Amino acid sequence: MKTLFNYFIPFCAFSVLLLSSCQGKKTNTETSVTDSIQSIDTTTIIIDEDNTSSVELPFVQKDFSSSVDEAYSSIKSAIEKNGNLKIIAEVNHSEAAKGVEMEIPQSRLIIFGNPNVGTLLMQKNQAVALDLPMKMLVYDDNGATNVIYNNGSVLMNRYEINLPNIEEKINAALDKVSASDIEETKLRDLKLESILADIQTKESTLSVDEASKKLEKLLKEKEFKLIAKVEHDKAAKDASLELRPTRLFIFGKPEVGSQLMKANSTIGLDLPMKMLIWEDENGKTQVSYFKGSFLASRHAIENVELTDKIDGVLNMLSDTVLK
Repeated sequence: MKTLFNYFIPFCAFSVLLLSSCQGKKTNTETSVTDSIQSIDTTTIIIDEDNTSSVELPFVQKDFSSSVDEAYSSIKSAIEKNGNLKIIAEVNHSEAAKGVEMEIPQSRLIIFGNPNVGTLLMQKNQAVALDLPMKMLVYDDNGATNVIYNNGSVLMNRYEINLPNIEEKINAALDKVSASDIEETKLRDLKLESILADIQTKESTLSVDEASKKLEKLLKEKEFKLIAKVEHDKAAKDASLELRPTRLFIFGKPEVGSQLMKANSTIGLDLPMKMLIWEDENGKTQVSYFKGSFLASRHAIENVELTDKIDGVLNMLSDTVLK
């Protein structure tokens, strides 16, 4: 049996994301991209209900018998009790939706990390900073509470990193933090594969500091909400570790992302939007982000027209900090 879900999608962040109006007059290109995304009406997700148990997931999923708030509080408490972990940000997707007069199922995201472990991964492949700090999404799925996150195995395969001992430690730590109140939670098989081809990367003539300041200013001008600026290299230095300049920007806007989450709550794990500015081994500044097509595929969304428009917006944002 197959179930069809129709909805308006955009690819955004914090509960939320993408397009925004500028402060001042927009260029024709920016206006066209914004209007074209807002005018797209529907897309379709097809879920084969008879085969969901055999489908591999690109993230760990756990079921809870408690409410979303209770499960979230339990996870937050476990993180706070772990002396190696630090909470970076908390995102209440459903409350953010209410702020723009929208309603979505209850959904809460917690962002946290361990600079020592994260730096070891970034020393192998800086692109993994797009998925760091770690995230856990707690959401309501038709009355049931689910928790999803990327564990060590997912990260190692996504970014082609081979650190088996670290992978085991990450898996164990996250499993403990997300311990379910259901005694026997059956975990679905994980879809483990590289996603490096799905990352868009461009070279900038600016330094990391210059590009970061320019992006931060641009986000403010376009009225995006900056949720967090994660300076991975500075966190590494504080932990007496070496890492080339690596800065992650997490930003969003609820008007668009809330529409997307009405159809598929799991995309809340990949929201808010992220853009990474980093220095490579040759001293060149790179700007990286996930393509819209990657997020659509990861969350079983099929709408080529929409993802192409989203990529256009991301191109506009990233191109501005190239020179």
